Amino acid sequence: MTAAPRELRPTPPEATVDIREFMSKVGRHKWLIIAVAAFMIVLAAIYSYSRPSVYQATAQFLVRPTLVQPLQANPFDTVSMPTEMQLVTSAQVANIARGTIGGTLQDVLDGVSVSNPANTQILDISYSAHTPQAAQAGAQAFAEAYQTFKHDQALGTIKSYSDTIRAQIADLDGQIASLNTQIAASAAGSPEEQSLTEERNSLDTARLASQNQLATVATLSSDPGQVVEDAQRPTSPVSPKHKLDLALGLLLGLVAGVVLASLRDQARDRIQDPPLVARSLGAPILGSIPRAHRLHVGSSHLASVDEPRGLAAEAYRTFRTNFLAVCKESKAKTILVTSARPGEGKTSTAANLAVALAQAGRSVVLVSADLRNPRIHAVFGIGNEQGLGQVLEGTLPLDEAIVETDLPDLHILPSGPVAAIDEPVELLQSDRMDEVLQECCRSDFVIIDAPPIFPVADSLVLADLVDGVLFVTDAQSSTQASVAQSRRQIQQVGGRIVGGLLNRVPSSWSESGYGGADNRWRGLLARRLLRR
Repeated sequence: MTAAPRELRPTPPEATVDIREFMSKVGRHKWLIIAVAAFMIVLAAIYSYSRPSVYQATAQFLVRPTLVQPLQANPFDTVSMPTEMQLVTSAQVANIARGTIGGTLQDVLDGVSVSNPANTQILDISYSAHTPQAAQAGAQAFAEAYQTFKHDQALGTIKSYSDTIRAQIADLDGQIASLNTQIAASAAGSPEEQSLTEERNSLDTARLASQNQLATVATLSSDPGQVVEDAQRPTSPVSPKHKLDLALGLLLGLVAGVVLASLRDQARDRIQDPPLVARSLGAPILGSIPRAHRLHVGSSHLASVDEPRGLAAEAYRTFRTNFLAVCKESKAKTILVTSARPGEGKTSTAANLAVALAQAGRSVVLVSADLRNPRIHAVFGIGNEQGLGQVLEGTLPLDEAIVETDLPDLHILPSGPVAAIDEPVELLQSDRMDEVLQECCRSDFVIIDAPPIFPVADSLVLADLVDGVLFVTDAQSSTQASVAQSRRQIQQVGGRIVGGLLNRVPSSWSESGYGGADNRWRGLLARRLLRR
């Protein structure tokens, strides 16, 4: 065993997809991607060619300032193009256009659209319809309707001011006539006559001013602008755009095909059979545990104790036989049990392996080295008031920390309370941890339940201190990528994987049960290795 531990930091699984990996994936699944793309193109074609054609024509209108105060120095308002655009699509203008193109008000409004080219006073008035003729007629009708509406609006303003001025002139005429009568009745040269004459002159001046205003209003233009370009009959529809629809269908098909290929790769990346595990792990698979018998969180099931004749117990005994054969060949005594990620069954494996070895007459110390989330004490129903943490801190002798069990050959070193441990990895890579393992080696085997490889460094620290690593995988969740990355991490720190165990295999793989062909083959191979 190596006695000089190193400080380690695990690297996360490689998740970056480079161009070569992408092209490799495309090559592997090219027919799937082509099939999905072809299917999407067909759907796009059906969608595109089943839609009615839509034509659009556009008329251009030059907007002039609106007459608002005819009697002011500047009677015209500044042009607000957003306001004019809203007027074009208003119900008032649409009702005028309906007189030409027909249809309901909503249909007419649905067909019109308007835009304003930047830095201009021009409105592009467009109309969409299912025939070229209707599109042309609609655009022209809206341009003329807008012109009519604005013209009538200006005429109304002019008429209103003209009527007001005429009423003022008529009132002045009446006052002047009354004054003329009073002047005629007054004595010539009298003060009264002079006063009435001055008042009449003032009214004459006011009447002249009103007449001038009326003349000014009469000269104002009511032209709101003009159509500078008539709507032309469109020669091709604006929708549907068949080429664009087909291109989008192709693009969506390619994207969907690549996504399906990725999902298929992800599904295939799941480790679901022992040969695949062995290839990813680079080590033999020593056993497989049926899905129904896997130890779940909170469970204390020990297959060899609770159901000694059950399928799981037989699976663990086969695993034990293969494990002993490998350990004899590699001369391994201290075995670290770990997995890539939480929930893959490492604690279950460590506990059941320790029991199976003890039942076979091998002395075993089971070490709970998971100082973050220990569970060994719960599996065996023992206390966890003191244990490995205190031994490593130097506050408790090893002999006092080890707990005996009902199996004479099985002893357990629990983790002890872990709430006060800030940096478990610092304790596990200390010289004292190496000494603890050396002292435990007085037994035949030391089985160490350690945290998963990701996302902490604890197991990598321990892998450098033991004779071998037993790697646990889950047939339902482990992936080739995570197993391969774990293997690289372990090898980088000098650890050696002696074998693997596959948990939660489908029950159909284990239907042969005790004495089945697969188990008999594994047991025979292991016994031959033992006799070497």
